[in-house]
Amino acid sequence: MIESSGKGFNGRSAANGFRAVHYSEADHLYRNIGLFADTVLFEYSYPDGQMQLSSNARGQLDLEALEHFFVKHRDNAPKAGEIQSFEICLGKMGEPYHWCCCKLCAKWGEDGKQPVSLMGKLQDISKLKKREEQLMLQSTKDGLTGVYNKTAFEYRVEKKMKGGKKGWLCMIDIDNFKEINDSFGHPAGDRILEQIGAVLCQLFPEPDLIGRVGGDEFVVFTSTSDVHQRAKDFLEQVERIVPEEEGRLSASIGIVTCTGMHRDDYQELFSQADRAMYRAKTSGKNRIAFLHNDPWIMT
Repeated sequence: MIESSGKGFNGRSAANGFRAVHYSEADHLYRNIGLFADTVLFEYSYPDGQMQLSSNARGQLDLEALEHFFVKHRDNAPKAGEIQSFEICLGKMGEPYHWCCCKLCAKWGEDGKQPVSLMGKLQDISKLKKREEQLMLQSTKDGLTGVYNKTAFEYRVEKKMKGGKKGWLCMIDIDNFKEINDSFGHPAGDRILEQIGAVLCQLFPEPDLIGRVGGDEFVVFTSTSDVHQRAKDFLEQVERIVPEEEGRLSASIGIVTCTGMHRDDYQELFSQADRAMYRAKTSGKNRIAFLHNDPWIMT
């Protein structure tokens, strides 16, 4: 709620040609509303475009955005005796905005054809929305690397597969990662995983999908045809993450094809990619095993 002025004002209205705003300081019904700083009571009259607002609305509301909502909502006003409850976003384009929970009822004219006024309350829920976004992010992203966690990655790949999306699933495992943790400590191992995640995000930007499915295991789903070249680029960049005097880092990658057919199953695709990755690892590590149209390609 962002109107900077704290005073009532008169001004032109696109809907009625005139707007009047009155903050109801004297009304005893609103006397204690100031105790609830995030809740504003209102009434909007359609015949004269006048807004009645509880006094704690000063400095909180973008009045133009609020009136635009009233005018737009006229055709969807609650019926007599009905209360509507919903969330709205108030603010001007390019400026900070606020999420509000709105409870709304209406007075209707005698003919019952048009609402005479809207009454209700607005409660600022911006902090709640921000917290919901944080929780949503935590529920889908890996806390260390910032890529999708296993469940979120699987859900998004399955959605693409159900939509008939063709592509490739890459299973990536860091070679000898336990030895790195044992030699340099887990904090060093975590820093390496963070860098691995950053390299993957650079090489496989959206709409490609990247997930972490184990301690040192990552998965990538991409629909671009240069997947093999980008996998090779990844192996080259991984080697540069750990300075030569502190050891050598490498990865093994298994890649399988997603045909986009309805019979494709994510778990089966994941299992094939895992077997391909294991084949790369048992063939000497630091390489790519590519299963495409049945024959194996090892690089």
